[in-house]
Amino acid sequence: MEKRVLNELEPKIVWNIFEDITKVPRPSKKEEKIRKWIKNWAKKYNISVREDGVGNILLKKEATEGCKDYPTLVLQAHMDMVCQKTPETEIDFKNDPLKIKIVDDYVTAEGTTLGADNGIGMAYGMAALISDIKHGPIEVVFTVDEETGLTGVFNMEKGFFSGKYLLNLDSETLGEITIGSAGGGDTHYILPVDHEEKKNWRGIRVSIKGLKGGHSGIDIHLPRLNAIKIVIEGVLYLKNKMDTLISSINGGSVHNAIPRECVCDFLVLKEKIDEAVKILEDWKMRIIEKNKKNEPEMKIVISEISKTEAIIREQSDSILNLLNEIPHGPLSFSKEMEGLVQTSNNLAVVKSGEDKIEIFLSSRSQVDRELEELRKKLKILGEKYNANVIQEKAYPGWQADLSSPFLALVKNSYENILKNEVSVKIIHGGLECGLFSKFDQELQIASIGPEIKDVHTPNEKVYIKSVGTVWDVIRKIIENIGHLDNSL
Repeated sequence: MEKRVLNELEPKIVWNIFEDITKVPRPSKKEEKIRKWIKNWAKKYNISVREDGVGNILLKKEATEGCKDYPTLVLQAHMDMVCQKTPETEIDFKNDPLKIKIVDDYVTAEGTTLGADNGIGMAYGMAALISDIKHGPIEVVFTVDEETGLTGVFNMEKGFFSGKYLLNLDSETLGEITIGSAGGGDTHYILPVDHEEKKNWRGIRVSIKGLKGGHSGIDIHLPRLNAIKIVIEGVLYLKNKMDTLISSINGGSVHNAIPRECVCDFLVLKEKIDEAVKILEDWKMRIIEKNKKNEPEMKIVISEISKTEAIIREQSDSILNLLNEIPHGPLSFSKEMEGLVQTSNNLAVVKSGEDKIEIFLSSRSQVDRELEELRKKLKILGEKYNANVIQEKAYPGWQADLSSPFLALVKNSYENILKNEVSVKIIHGGLECGLFSKFDQELQIASIGPEIKDVHTPNEKVYIKSVGTVWDVIRKIIENIGHLDNSL
């Protein structure tokens, strides 16, 4: 019999489903296996299931006896997960299960993201369908590709689900209800490159790893370094002292995570190699000393390499200058809510190919107009350095509605369970709720979730006790939704 890790945790109904989910690969845009697993699960429990053309899944259960007049409640989560790992971890995210474990009061994974974002949300929705709760009609909506493009909700047709009260299960702080979120959009630069042999030049590699990284929305304001930016700082510091040509640069892995690692290879004149290494070692010590409090695990390695091929000068300079000029971090803060980032940009990924270098950016804003202005500036910046600029359609922000009766129900239910006041928040992260609200103006939405730390990093972990607390809140909402007006 297969050994279970979480079977002693409460509530068992939620943890058992979540553990099953961690065994099914579900990278963004590669949700085939998890979709098949969900449909088989639904068949096992005689749950009605529907799948649309893009892969979104609707699970539905009729009301129990005495609750048929209750309004329909929609529980919503996304299927995909951000796949990040430590350098030493060997895993094929498309085929391998996660290795989960309990550490103190948390559930985490060995060397990878845990996928509690949003696997716990999925587990809540599925548990609600097979629990002993007396309930009105329940619809559970699982979307695809939330993390890298919101493809599922972008392509969902109105009428896929019928409920007018939607509880999104993709928040990550206990004691908070999210009622608004940032909109966002990506920018993709493609720069053609040509390489040439440099006979009297020698190679150097700067490698950075061990940074905290984090979620490019909710962690963007924290004092965390961007590995790509630090590498570029070092190369430009050297370039100001001697001739330097880029050979390749690779950093970051996904658009919605702050880059934790970066490697850059470049060339200097043969007779300058020793001086270059000394200059970089001095720079390295200053960077580590300056940031040891906020980035205690940062490691910078300077090494000589055998490369003698570099990108031609004009292109090399363009790449360095573009990466230097791309803004990273908070660009403005809300005037209405203290401490809330209003607009930000994440320099997320840079990767080198044989004939091109690609750069990926993720921009967010609570204000749609500011988001579009930022994306226009980024387009102009890329074109300044002869990049081919690709910008997919942005997704809208989710505007808060403090007068929502559904919000009042969620808040009262939460406080009843927590025995304490809960806060109502707007976050800088992106949620699907903005798009849901755009295609159904009658929809009332709130978002809750357990305490999940270090999301989008290999340190991701979920606080065990909080999972049970939020499950009790969900049960209370299901039980009390009959008190809402069913006229919508």
